[in-house]
Amino acid sequence: MAQSVPPPATTPGIELTLPQVRQVAVQALQAGRPELAYTLAQGLLKADPTSSFAYFTRANAQALLGQPRAARKSAAKSYRYANTTLNRFEAAELAARLSYAEQRPTLTQLWLRRAVQHAPNKEIEARLGRDYGTVRAQNPVSFSLRGGLRPSNNVNNGSDTTVQIIDGLPFTGTLSGSALALSGTVATMDASLGYRLQGNATSRTTIGGRLFVKRVALDSNAQALAPSVRNSDLGTTYGEASLRHDFLLGQTGNQAYITGAFGQFWFGGERSYDFARLEAGRDWALSKATKFRLDAAAEQRQSARDAPFDSTSLAFVAGVSQARGNGDSMSFALNLRHTESDFVNARTRSATLSTSYSFGQQMGPVKVSAGLVAGYSDYPDYVVVFAVPGGRQDKSIYANLNLFFPDVDYAGFAPTLRIAAGRKFSNVSRFDTREVSVSFGIQSKF
Repeated sequence: MAQSVPPPATTPGIELTLPQVRQVAVQALQAGRPELAYTLAQGLLKADPTSSFAYFTRANAQALLGQPRAARKSAAKSYRYANTTLNRFEAAELAARLSYAEQRPTLTQLWLRRAVQHAPNKEIEARLGRDYGTVRAQNPVSFSLRGGLRPSNNVNNGSDTTVQIIDGLPFTGTLSGSALALSGTVATMDASLGYRLQGNATSRTTIGGRLFVKRVALDSNAQALAPSVRNSDLGTTYGEASLRHDFLLGQTGNQAYITGAFGQFWFGGERSYDFARLEAGRDWALSKATKFRLDAAAEQRQSARDAPFDSTSLAFVAGVSQARGNGDSMSFALNLRHTESDFVNARTRSATLSTSYSFGQQMGPVKVSAGLVAGYSDYPDYVVVFAVPGGRQDKSIYANLNLFFPDVDYAGFAPTLRIAAGRKFSNVSRFDTREVSVSFGIQSKF
């Protein structure tokens, strides 16, 4: 026998079954009678306190009554008790709209991601992604979290040879196990938090913070090769606080920024140095598809050891990017860096040339991008017991292939796979290195 509840009206002797109450509640909402719909929803909840439909109805009624906060809480309960994908989607989308009405953009973003998880088709998922981007742009709070696991044959940037050979010096040496390439797994976490202090159509000012953590787990072969090296010896932690101002210069696409930052870098569980950095950059829109960018930065590092290990660095980056008509994109960049220090081995001049190409069209289940990096570093006063004749010079080349799987997602987050290989050549063999790694990570689809 079907359950029934008393009618909300004063009509004596009439009872409605639960399906009938649900139908009347829907009709009440359609007729613009939220008070009646709310009363019917309350009756349904007395009959079944876990009714997703009742909470969904109550949420819509409360929204029409101008109660977005209460409505959002009802929508959240509807989502909690929903037992079908469609019901979860409808409840999450409603909760997102109500959160937006409350002017709570961060909560809106959370509910939009939940709605994406249960979207009935790709078109609706794409629309929700666009909505997410709109809310993200309006939200004064920004948050980014990335992480990954990377099995590697060289987690410590160690040498690929046991013999220490220095060009121009008549002797050789043997490297300890800790100086050799050690294999294992690298785990990383990179979190950023920002808050927009002011913003309008032409400028914005943001205060931010970043925390980067890298931890290493050596495998059994590495532990046998270097028994004195602990996992914690290879871990790094980097933290910074920053203040950034962005502003437009003339036409759209021509913009500039200036940033000030300070922070600390830790290695092996011990503080390595404090730093302060000033950075500025500008973008030029050469055309609708092509942009040119210049960046410059100055950084002062104060060593945790002694003043002679302090250093000052200047860096310049020039890059060009282009969006192609088929949806592909490509970029080129030249990075120049100069470091001065009383510690002779820290004095260096380096140049790096990088290029990347991203395919706009998905290839089967994946989106593909690839990159190539070539570098040259000169340490003019390098010392290894004796001064290295002519200094130390390193040449390197690295390539990477990046695969993104957008169809295997949860709440808009999808897995990534990065395959990287590289080699560095040096006239000081301790710095002859090679690495092959496979990284697994998570990336947002929007």
